[in-house]
Amino acid sequence: MRTLKKLRVPAVVGSAVVLAVALTSCGGGDRNATPVAATAQDSCTKLGGLTIAAAAIGLPTNGADVKSALLVAATEAGNANGEYCKVLAAIHPVDASAPDINIEVNLPSAWNGKALQLGGGGYNGTVVTGLNQIPFGPVAGATPLAAGYVTLGSDSGHAGQVADGSFGLNDEALANFGGNQLKKTHDAAIALLQARYGKAPERFYIAGSSQGGHEVFLAIQRWPGDYDGAIATHPVYNFMMLQTNGNALARAVYANGGKGWLNPGKVSVLQKAVMGACDALDAVADGVISNVAGCASTFKLSSLRCPRGADTGDTCLSDAQIAVVNKVNSRFELGFPLQAGVDSFARWPILEGGDWPGLFGFGSRPVPSSPPTPVADFGLHVLADPMVRFFITKDPTIDSLTFNPRAHAERLQAVSNIVDANSPDIAAFKSRGGKLLLMHGTVDSAVTPYNSTDYYARLVTQFGQGGLDEFVRFYMVPGFGHGSGQFIASWDSLGTLEKWVEQGAAPLSLVVTDAGKGNNDRTRPLCVYPTWPKYSGSGDANAATSFSCTGT
Repeated sequence: MRTLKKLRVPAVVGSAVVLAVALTSCGGGDRNATPVAATAQDSCTKLGGLTIAAAAIGLPTNGADVKSALLVAATEAGNANGEYCKVLAAIHPVDASAPDINIEVNLPSAWNGKALQLGGGGYNGTVVTGLNQIPFGPVAGATPLAAGYVTLGSDSGHAGQVADGSFGLNDEALANFGGNQLKKTHDAAIALLQARYGKAPERFYIAGSSQGGHEVFLAIQRWPGDYDGAIATHPVYNFMMLQTNGNALARAVYANGGKGWLNPGKVSVLQKAVMGACDALDAVADGVISNVAGCASTFKLSSLRCPRGADTGDTCLSDAQIAVVNKVNSRFELGFPLQAGVDSFARWPILEGGDWPGLFGFGSRPVPSSPPTPVADFGLHVLADPMVRFFITKDPTIDSLTFNPRAHAERLQAVSNIVDANSPDIAAFKSRGGKLLLMHGTVDSAVTPYNSTDYYARLVTQFGQGGLDEFVRFYMVPGFGHGSGQFIASWDSLGTLEKWVEQGAAPLSLVVTDAGKGNNDRTRPLCVYPTWPKYSGSGDANAATSFSCTGT
């Protein structure tokens, strides 16, 4: 019988020697023989068929199995990540009727000793590969995998489309979506790192946007000891409140046969009017509203009212449509608390240049299908509907426009405790030296930026501004939507986080680049909230050096 004995390997391992093993034999053999060095191919191939015991995973599972392990050559067509071992594995549920958690872990041959877990989007359902750039990272920069990071992600424990919540009918699948998959994926990945490199990573980071930002919050709130640093962009941390608000707004949009619905022409008229009134409030007319506070007090919705409030065409808004816009622009009060006492949801930036495209728009018709159809129907309705049908009522046939939250208060609270990450108490993350970079865009129509300012305000209350500045930075980017908008953010968030965590260099004087086509890679200072970039009055309006961060 032969056994394998793992030997210590360096933090950075080249492609020729990845894992050294010493072979011993119970039936004889030279115990003093020099260990044979495994090639990158050997050390990758041997992961195929590996079983990870349930005991190696910090939450209940039936263990995990590696489905495939493939060494991807640096020269392979389309591969910009260098040589790495692509491992696909499945983490098995306790409940046999629940789906597996499917994961991908990429193990570079030239490892830098670090790992990066990446979050998903929407209701998840697709394996996050970890092969691409970090969300809104530098367009021309190396991917984390190419830079030597182990990268990993999952499908969160079910397969499906971005707005498919049918998995919520299974309790274990819902709990996995609600955060448990993060711990299970993290721990399974650690086992794979141990198997290939003989050691755990020296640093473990997590990053994500939207639902992925929610997952970042879940990770640092529930398992702070697992992560050294985190990057969250427009995080859906209070998922249940967001969807409950989306459902309430949908009921308003479609009331009375959709008389308050805004067609694409009316949305365009509203956006152009807001831009015309507010674009130059930052001292330059550049298609980006930076002074959003000034815009809120400058633009008057009444200026777009149709004669006598009747709908007379796409050049104006009827009284019913103005009422819908005002509702979107108002805080939503649920009337009872969800997790961590959250009982309301912030207004949306519809009167400050809000970006309402595609999936996140008002749709193309005044009466929706049931269930609603992506793009054709109001985006917040499309995203809220699965929560109502599968998470709360567990009735796939219900028309979610008939939903009454008060009648389901107990269930909403229970699911909120499973899914949400509302708590501002991240003291354990701070104590272990963790750092958080938080970003949101001012024109996000999928997750309102004021949702992030709400959470930041609670963090300030929890830690005080001085204490919070020791480990959190919050940036608001004017004109940045949910991956779209007038200014699409691109910045070296991972490099910034590394310097803060590993060198103690707090972020200073950062610059964000516009990755939008036709915008000439213009730059702006990345301003710490609540400041915003104001043009100096001279110099290149496409250059960050011509702007300064101001609060006035």
